[in-house]
Amino acid sequence: MTQNIEKFTSIGHSTQRGQYDAISKKLIQENPEDWIKFGLGMADVDFLQILETEQPTVKSNRADSFLLANVNEKESVIHFEIQTRDSTENPMPQRMAGYIGRCIESFGLPIYSHVIYLHPDAGRNDPGRYIQELGDYRIEIRYKVIRLCELDGQYILDAKLKGLIPFTPLMKPTADVSSEDWLRQCVKVASSVTHNEQHQADYLTNLGIISGILLEYEIIREIIMEETMQESTVIQHFIQQGISQGISQGISQGISQGIREATIEAILEVLEVHFESDSVQTLKPILDTIEDIQQLKYLLREAARANSLDEFKLILPE
Repeated sequence: MTQNIEKFTSIGHSTQRGQYDAISKKLIQENPEDWIKFGLGMADVDFLQILETEQPTVKSNRADSFLLANVNEKESVIHFEIQTRDSTENPMPQRMAGYIGRCIESFGLPIYSHVIYLHPDAGRNDPGRYIQELGDYRIEIRYKVIRLCELDGQYILDAKLKGLIPFTPLMKPTADVSSEDWLRQCVKVASSVTHNEQHQADYLTNLGIISGILLEYEIIREIIMEETMQESTVIQHFIQQGISQGISQGISQGISQGIREATIEAILEVLEVHFESDSVQTLKPILDTIEDIQQLKYLLREAARANSLDEFKLILPE
């Protein structure tokens, strides 16, 4: 088993991963028991270890988290693939068939595979299976599709599943609760499960960044204290990596600049998820010249609608 783990060392991506992917992977790996029990819907599971998996694929896609666990007293691999939006260039069933097939080949163990969709518009058409129908050459691979917007967020809060609480703002709130009030409830519970001051700052910052998928950062900053987010080592990490510069600048230099930078990063992330192209980051210097926030918001919408990266480039300023 040890040799297999060493052989199956991570499915890598040629482009830098977005902030949502990085935070999601961190939260899964810091709280693997919560995620395994959540994904499998059972309590008879013993987490064993994180499998740091990196293996090149034809399209250089990346799988997010592989965990080794005992499920019903049988050693198994638990796989979580995080998707902010739909995978368009490579259909998700095709990608999952590749991940699952390589995992079976490398480990020879049962695999429980999940796709977690963060954005409420994503995953609606994911069938949860890859099927090939060629007479005697029939292939069928199934995986579980989880759309956070369909989950009961109150259940996660009541259970105080620490690994999942930062995602509850994306889940279904209790009846007649606004998105802002729901975020307040999520933040209140998140604060209650963290006791170390620095850890709480990091934890709430992760929750705040994930909430940015649905809410404006002004609202998030109002609900999560600016002082808390400023102190967070997570923010410092993103500053160094150049991922979350918009959020940092929004705190230190004013709301407008923060929205502008965050919107530019969102455009690049949507394009990376959509087209998985190495050339996406070459568009950043062009986007950085645009000062009009409304124009950037328009480009963000068009990035989600574009059929190709070349089509999107046509609407950029010269």
